[in-house]
Amino acid sequence: MKKPIKSIFSGKNRTIGVVATAGKADMQQYHTVAGELAAAGIKLKNYLPEAAADTPSYLAASPEQRIEKFNQALNDPEVELLICLRGGFGSVHLLEYIDYPLWRQRQLPLMGYSDVTSLHCAMLANDIYPAISGSNFISLLQVLDDDLSSTSHSAALTSEDSICEIILPENTLRAVLPDSENTPLCARAYAANLTVLSSLCGSSFMPDFQDMILIIEDVNEPVYKIDRMLCQLQLNGVFKKTAAVVFGSFTGELDHKELAGLFERIARQLPCPVWKDFPFGHTFPMCAVNAGKYLTIQCDRLQISSTQICS
Repeated sequence: MKKPIKSIFSGKNRTIGVVATAGKADMQQYHTVAGELAAAGIKLKNYLPEAAADTPSYLAASPEQRIEKFNQALNDPEVELLICLRGGFGSVHLLEYIDYPLWRQRQLPLMGYSDVTSLHCAMLANDIYPAISGSNFISLLQVLDDDLSSTSHSAALTSEDSICEIILPENTLRAVLPDSENTPLCARAYAANLTVLSSLCGSSFMPDFQDMILIIEDVNEPVYKIDRMLCQLQLNGVFKKTAAVVFGSFTGELDHKELAGLFERIARQLPCPVWKDFPFGHTFPMCAVNAGKYLTIQCDRLQISSTQICS
C-alpha cells in the first residue's frame, strides 16, 4: 500500500519553502505535488521566481531573481525545510551571493539532488550540515512508490534522535574489491552528482570530505567522461581522507563492462574502501542521505542514525 506523503516529513518539517535555484519545471507537476502536501496539512511557501522574456530556456529565472527569492526563503522564520524545485543547471550562479551567516545561524535543511550538489557543497564548506541528498520537489510523489525511498527520506528528514535500518535487495550494494566486503562502513555521508562535484574543484565551495563516506552518481555520461571527472577529483585530493568512496547509480547509454573496470581501477588506487551500486541517483528507488547523520553500510543493509553506532 502506498504511504501518505506526510509520512516522510517529521513534525519539525511541516512548513516547506520551495526554491528554484536551477532549471524551470513543469508547473503542472508542481501543482500536483503542492496539492498532495496541502491535503496532508503540510504548509507550503512558494519562493519561485518568474522568468522574463529573455530568460534562457534552461533556467527558471535570471541569477538575480533566483538569489533574491532564495535569500527571502532563508529569512522567512516560518520555513523549516527548503526543497529545490528541480535540478538541471544554474545553482552555481547563486553560490557567491547566499547569506551564509544567516543560513549557518538557522541551520535550515535543504533537500534536492543533481545540480543541487553545488548548494550542498557550499553548505558543507560553510559548516551548515543539514544538506539532504534526496528528491527534488517535483519528484516527491515518486518517493512514496517504494519502501526504501520513503523510509530513507523519513529518516533523513527527521530531526529527532533515531536509528533506521533498511534491508537491501540482493546485489544492491557491494564492495568493488571483494576483500573489503565483510567490513562495515560507518561515518557521516554525502551523496553528490559527479559532474557538479568535479566542476567545483579549485573553488572555495569544495568541502573537506575528511572521514566522510562520499557517494557519487551521474546520468547520461559516457565512461571516458566519468573517468576524466574521477581523475579530476583524485588530482585535487578529494579522496585522500574520505572514509570511503561509494558509487551510486550511473544511468544512461554506457558500457557497463567498461564502467565496472573503471571502478575496479579506482578502487585499487584509493587508500579507502570503495563500494558500488548504492541506491542513489537519477532513478528510483532513491536512498536519501543526510550529511549530518551517520550511515552504516553493509552488504545487505543500511543503517541511518543520529549518532555513531556501528553494528
